[in-house]
Amino acid sequence: MLSVDGLTVRADSAELVHQVSFAIAPGERVGLIGESGSGKSLTALSLMGLLPEGVTASGTARLGERDLVGVPESRIKDLRGRELSMVFQEPMTALNPLMRIGAQVAEVMTLHGRSSPEARARALDLLGRVRLPDPEQIFRAYPHQLSGGQRQRVMLAIALANEPRLLICDEPTTALDVTVQKQMLELIAEVAPALLFITHDLAVVASVCERVLVMYGGRVVESGPIREVFTRPRHRYTEGLLAASKLTPRGTRLPTIQGNVPPAGHFPDGCVFRNRCPQATTACEQVPALTGDGHAHACWHPAD
Repeated sequence: MLSVDGLTVRADSAELVHQVSFAIAPGERVGLIGESGSGKSLTALSLMGLLPEGVTASGTARLGERDLVGVPESRIKDLRGRELSMVFQEPMTALNPLMRIGAQVAEVMTLHGRSSPEARARALDLLGRVRLPDPEQIFRAYPHQLSGGQRQRVMLAIALANEPRLLICDEPTTALDVTVQKQMLELIAEVAPALLFITHDLAVVASVCERVLVMYGGRVVESGPIREVFTRPRHRYTEGLLAASKLTPRGTRLPTIQGNVPPAGHFPDGCVFRNRCPQATTACEQVPALTGDGHAHACWHPAD
């Protein structure tokens, strides 16, 4: 359903995302993980046609037969909110504080041709579908009158309003407490038609997705089924992420990945992880290819 091939994102001369390729089948839930600054959100914004001014995307991305990259704004606007939708991390920056909730949910439907009475009725139905208490009251409320978890559910209702073929979630549960987070994840897994779920939380992606892409330095460095990647990581970066996420006995030093993520566009040549990798050698000065059938990795010294 979604096919991405050679997606590259640039800001002036800096390359922020390099030759990213993946596919999502109808009904499939795919996770995209990595530290902040790895290029996850830029990949999603490229698909949505929402890159900041001065940042450009090239390569190919298709939703069915519809191109998503390099097309006029008028064409991507026709798809955005109808064929593919996105739930952002912080709903207070995405919701209009001056509009009632019901009007905001209905608006995305009227913009794509539904009548106002039809949009209102479906908005009420959606507010109930995302498990908000008293949809009628929520419909009349303003964003500031709702809790963080309720606002995030409103964003999910807006994203689902036109029954999109693909839902993109970018860190949708980061600001929520554990109980509300669990409810949101169950809801997303239940209602998403097909899903690209972006997060840095490995436990979250394991609970929602069937397949995972590990991203670092603007590149996909490992990909495969969740169970396979999380139990037998091949790339040293994936190995480090998993080690840092495990519970350790009290008084034991928590494993960490040495160093910090470089600024965008300043990753080393060759293997983008080599300046932080304890196994790096001179071989890592060359770019490793992403190889492997089903479970792929791009590492000169893969973990056993």
